[in-house]
Amino acid sequence: MAGFSREVSRRVFAGELKSSNYAFRDGDPQHQYAPQYLLTPTGARCNRVFLVGTLTERDDIGGDTEYWRGRIVDPTGSVLIYAGQYQPEAAQILANIEPPAFVAVVGKPNLYQTDDGNVIISVRAEAIQEVDETTRNQWILDAARRTQERLKVLSTTGPAPVSEGFSTADQAQPASPAMDAERALDHYHTDIEHFRQMVIGALLSLKQDLGRPAGEVRSEPQFAPEAGPSEKKPDSSKGKAEGGARAKPKGNTLSGWPNEDKDEVEVFNLSKKS
Repeated sequence: MAGFSREVSRRVFAGELKSSNYAFRDGDPQHQYAPQYLLTPTGARCNRVFLVGTLTERDDIGGDTEYWRGRIVDPTGSVLIYAGQYQPEAAQILANIEPPAFVAVVGKPNLYQTDDGNVIISVRAEAIQEVDETTRNQWILDAARRTQERLKVLSTTGPAPVSEGFSTADQAQPASPAMDAERALDHYHTDIEHFRQMVIGALLSLKQDLGRPAGEVRSEPQFAPEAGPSEKKPDSSKGKAEGGARAKPKGNTLSGWPNEDKDEVEVFNLSKKS
């Protein structure tokens, strides 16, 4: 077996992820390998995100080649994921999961600004795995805890001093929760109470789910998001650029998901079966 490590993945609720529009690079912004991050309103610095929720729909939106799109729902909203020829194993797995189903996804957040100025966020899936309800429930608890930790830092942090250099975001900055919180406050003017209520809503939704019959899969979010530009079907030309020909499914080759007892420094071992 061959494997490789990935950078830290952050547990972020869909509602917060879709409120994010601030991307930046660490190091030399002109260097093609400088890591790019998405900063969320609560100060989560995301090179990758770790999502667990209900796959409510998935379809092939490609043209001559396959390009898969899916919708992942958690108690705070939904986010779209994509997988094509550059994520072949994720695409194969997504193609063979029948919604509704609980799934775990690791991927890179992607921002796209439309001509009218709207920012669309999605996740380019690198790994997908079907999971059980217990895993989904544990992720909600973990994501709620992580969000509360960031909110605590925000509540004791003042906005960073405004400067022309800071507004570009493409400069090396100390990677610390306090600095990320300052950046988030400066850019988003984060409403801490809004995100605290989001966490409470997610936990109340989980409490309600625990009272449902075993095995029942929630197909809608507790708080349904409004439809936006990200709900529109992409042009088939995008599918041609990203898609890949269908290969025989290899099955689920993802081993090892983040341990909820550890800090968010997860390493994913993506291994191919011999």
